[in-house]
Amino acid sequence: MTETAKKIHIELKGGESGITSFAGLWPAVELFRKSGLPEVIDSAVGARSSRGFRDSDHILSLILLHLAGGSASDHLPFLKEKLSFGKLGISVPSPSAVRKWLNEFHNCEEDGKRGMGKAFIPEENGYLKGLGTVLTRLFAFAVKSAPRKHITLDQDATFIETEESGANWNYKGEKSYQALNTYCPEYDLAAGTRYGDGNVPPGWKQKEELERILESLPEEVKGVSLRSAGAGYRTDLLAWCTEGKHERFGYIPVGISCPVGEEFKKAVRAVPEEDWKPLCRAERNGTTGTTGGETHSAHPVQEWAEIVYVPAGLGRKKHGRDYRFLAVRERWDGRFPPEKEREEEGKGDSSLPGEQLYFTEAIRHLEEEVPGVKKLHLLEPGGRIYKTFGIVTNIEDGADGENFGYGKGDLMDGEKIIRWQRKRSGKAEEIHHILKDELGGGHIPSKRFGANAAWWTIAVLALNLHNLMKRRLLPEEYGKSRPKSLRFLLYTMVGKIVTHGRRTVLKIWTGDRGGSLFVSVMKRLELLQSMPD
Repeated sequence: MTETAKKIHIELKGGESGITSFAGLWPAVELFRKSGLPEVIDSAVGARSSRGFRDSDHILSLILLHLAGGSASDHLPFLKEKLSFGKLGISVPSPSAVRKWLNEFHNCEEDGKRGMGKAFIPEENGYLKGLGTVLTRLFAFAVKSAPRKHITLDQDATFIETEESGANWNYKGEKSYQALNTYCPEYDLAAGTRYGDGNVPPGWKQKEELERILESLPEEVKGVSLRSAGAGYRTDLLAWCTEGKHERFGYIPVGISCPVGEEFKKAVRAVPEEDWKPLCRAERNGTTGTTGGETHSAHPVQEWAEIVYVPAGLGRKKHGRDYRFLAVRERWDGRFPPEKEREEEGKGDSSLPGEQLYFTEAIRHLEEEVPGVKKLHLLEPGGRIYKTFGIVTNIEDGADGENFGYGKGDLMDGEKIIRWQRKRSGKAEEIHHILKDELGGGHIPSKRFGANAAWWTIAVLALNLHNLMKRRLLPEEYGKSRPKSLRFLLYTMVGKIVTHGRRTVLKIWTGDRGGSLFVSVMKRLELLQSMPD
């Protein structure tokens, strides 16, 4: 017999409850203040210094919007209603006020210089430069709180797709803007970002962007290393880092993915089979494992070798450090289009995937017929087909591995350099995903370039504040939590704002979801030193 549903009585009350469904965002507000950002923003930006909402009001509201899950200025009224932080001194501007404020960051004098067929990034006006100073100040706060002498800088670009009429077409045939982000893995923070049009080559003037970032680093940092995707393969950048041209940092170790052209392939083919060293191996169950520590009986999936390769513009040096090119090859599974597929069943370990194929003719056919295959850089040495990758570095064998994530006294070699350089790839994709999909960075709010650049930079600020909080204020088990996770675990917990005379109180119930975590965060926040003036 079906049980009758219990009748629920609804009681409606007039007035305001004082309840906020985003009480867990309060630690972000306190960290924002403790890092000294309100004062820095109002002095460095100056777009709204003396009328209406202050610059710090706009930026804090948009940071909270990003962290709460909002993705457009039209969501601000909902944020204001749900936050109920007005009694706590948090002013949330209207969507129209924010749009007008964002427009202040646009340099209209540069508009005529933009367009298809031009590699050009508009010069920032004073307001947008000031916003970059804010990002720099937050990074400096993290460094001063936990100083490190040597840091790594990962530079990677990402497209921000849009149908906005002000955007240009990128090389993929999509309308987009583009951001070149400089990320520091030791602090899990962006040290800077550069916003540009989609038609600008990703590595365009990357050396100048690196110089700008280096000038902004706090004095506690004494040395840097650079990692980058293939867009960073620029002769001016490589020479500048290797020859130690920067007055403060001098020689900068680099690990950069490089193009695999015909000359590079010739150099790879010239490597004797016995010179290839295992990088990772396939276990008998099909999984992969590294070469260090344990003995493996399975065949190597990836191998590496140093090749003799002298590209144009990067000649060998008689004196000082030289460039080294490392090749990585990976056995390809040999899959053809359906009409060409051949399953190699019943073969032992001596007949591995990729053998017995058409080799050169098969590679040519695949590159012509199958989209994306050409990017695999297939080669056929030793009777097998391999995908091929390249890395250029100026790190010498025997260098101390401490600055590259290894133990002090652990000496570098080709394998360690490859593993160190590869660490940037997955993290860069994760950062881009978070900025564009978990925060509101993927939204294009305006036809004006400067307004979009400001919106993106504030999304980066929101990510930095989130990462700083999880690294410095949350228990260790939350160290890898993304914004969407903390949104569920902390940010969206319930609190009640009450006033007793002149005293305003945010009530948190420790028995509620996130309550004990909130208490832990606030205790650690009290111990965190404020940013000195």
